[in-house]
Amino acid sequence: MRAIITRTASAVAVVALTGSTLGFATAAVAAEPPQPRKSANAAKVLKSLPTKAERGSGYSRTKFSHWSTQNGCDTRARVLKAESRGAVSTTSSCTVLTGSWYSAYDAVTTTNAGDFDIDHMIPLAEAWGSGAKKWNAATRKAFANDTGYAGSLIAVTASSNRSKSDRDPAEWMPPNAGYRCTYAKTWIATKYRWKLTVDQAERRALKRVLSTECASKAVNLPARAKVRTGGYSGSTKPGSSNKPSSAYYKNCDAARAAGAAPVYAGDPGYGRHLDRDGDGVGCE
Repeated sequence: MRAIITRTASAVAVVALTGSTLGFATAAVAAEPPQPRKSANAAKVLKSLPTKAERGSGYSRTKFSHWSTQNGCDTRARVLKAESRGAVSTTSSCTVLTGSWYSAYDAVTTTNAGDFDIDHMIPLAEAWGSGAKKWNAATRKAFANDTGYAGSLIAVTASSNRSKSDRDPAEWMPPNAGYRCTYAKTWIATKYRWKLTVDQAERRALKRVLSTECASKAVNLPARAKVRTGGYSGSTKPGSSNKPSSAYYKNCDAARAAGAAPVYAGDPGYGRHLDRDGDGVGCE
């Protein structure tokens, strides 16, 4: 049975190949778990990300363990199931065969899972150079298999994934111009989630997309991920009593002195007394 692939400026309906036709079981796509919704201005979130030159020495893909398996299905299979626009067929070992997928990077639709890769929105090498180099192995594994935020991993054509490779927005943007605003906002939100830095060229490119491609800069931020370094928790410092520091800031001067500003609603230390305009971002 031949899979159907189409290229279009927007998502279109495709002919789904059923499991009964192929002789495999067909499963309905499980609903995505609700994502945390904390709306913020993407430009403000970008401004909050620390600017640092990337430190890429020592990078290796083997330092990010993937794909992990849960309930018999690895991360690739779980993403394909979640993003399929119709029923999917799988083998008994949870290899996804057919469904209906749309690649937002290049506006391609397919029914053959083999045509698509699972892309890390923030490439592994990019993550390594912007903070992950200091993480412990468990945190890098969690990042590489992050299905807790739908923007972290995305099913796209193998060709577009390999065209992107490890490049950041200063070096590569999706050829599908209609997706560039969403891409920039998702990139920013994912870096926010994992507390990663940006370099100067990357920041300029993202600001340019937000100002020229986005009618709205609103972005729903994901929950912060638990990030731990190789030697200690991200909430404590070497030589401390190993107890978290106070999460209350009397005012924005105190928050800035602690390196916590801006403080987002839901984060430790956030309070309405820090957020005078009530937009969910304190000490802007």
